Amino acid sequence: MTAHLGLSLYPGLDNSETDNRALLQEASRLGYGRLFTSLQVPEADRDILRRQAVSLFRLARALGFQIMADVSPATAALFSWPDWEPARLLDLGVTTVRFDYGIDSGTMVAFSRVCRIQCNASTLRERDLQALAAAGCDLSRLEGLHNFYPHRYTGLSLDYVRRQNDLLHRYGAAAGLFLAGRHGRRSPLREGLPTVEAWRDREPAEAAAAARDAGCDFLLLSESRPSRQEMENLAAAWQQGPIRETHTVTPEPDAPSQAGSGIPLVWHVEPWPEEEKETARADGLQDRSPSQLLSRLLNRVLTNRPDPAAACIRVAEGRDLFRGLEIRPRKTPAAPFSGSVWPVGTLLVDNLLYGRYQGETQILLQPRPAETRSTPVGRIAEADRDQLARLGPGAPFRLIRA
Repeated sequence: MTAHLGLSLYPGLDNSETDNRALLQEASRLGYGRLFTSLQVPEADRDILRRQAVSLFRLARALGFQIMADVSPATAALFSWPDWEPARLLDLGVTTVRFDYGIDSGTMVAFSRVCRIQCNASTLRERDLQALAAAGCDLSRLEGLHNFYPHRYTGLSLDYVRRQNDLLHRYGAAAGLFLAGRHGRRSPLREGLPTVEAWRDREPAEAAAAARDAGCDFLLLSESRPSRQEMENLAAAWQQGPIRETHTVTPEPDAPSQAGSGIPLVWHVEPWPEEEKETARADGLQDRSPSQLLSRLLNRVLTNRPDPAAACIRVAEGRDLFRGLEIRPRKTPAAPFSGSVWPVGTLLVDNLLYGRYQGETQILLQPRPAETRSTPVGRIAEADRDQLARLGPGAPFRLIRA
């Protein structure tokens, strides 16, 4: 059994308990050594998750798996725990705790004294590692695991993953990522769960060599029900190349940007032409026109997410700015700028057809086929478009009307 490969199972979502146990046993026969699960999936049935997690973790321990659980403060509420102590997760059988958000450094330090911990490799900064070391974190028990990205077009670039992996290696920490599968894709979107956007629709085995070359020490299949062939092919592909025992320690330079200066870039936005006037509805709600949506984004400081997408700028504040609104889709999503393709610089807000992603706001760095789940509200003026690539991770910017 190798700790270089793993699968992901999600109690309370998609699969039955019998399905999950069969997948775990199959993965064990193929030599997989890691199990990833999330104890904070919004769509999961909470009662089933609690019950099945205990049974699944018991089997995983018996088969010799490392059990990695993605947690947040919501996990304590899920299991009705009165406090947030390492012993709670250890009693469940978790061997590695992945902290995604809402966890302070003191909690991570406390966990590092009794178990392995994982940081979010996609949002990690060197100052975070320095702060953990200064607080007394046992870095020998630290590793990094990148996010996966259910929303198409929001995955990372391979170059960014490589730089983040090099950062982890400089501190002696292993790095891993998720590979999307072609089979048994996880709900609710079922569009793949990759770390790297370019690999969203590739067979997992086809990405194994490039992932290893980018500094990945372990790979996880992310979908709810990968096929046996996918698992076999990935195991074979990993074995074809040498397992990394040493790591490149020379960091690559960051792309030129204003990140770190704290001075927002300012971009002019051309409003998207109106299709129809806002109309009142029988239920008291109203359709939101592009101009109304755009007004919520103008003349305020916005920020790029700390885990920058390869294909777009993701506005970190987007969903909060549109919370409580019902954003209905337009009848003709692409007109009038570009026919059936949205060009670079298009400003999009996801509407109600995207479910819990409603309000997700993006500025396109690459052309994209138009679709009804996103509502175009404007486009960055031509004179400003060459600045889009300068925006660094977590960097601020402002939009003003052209």
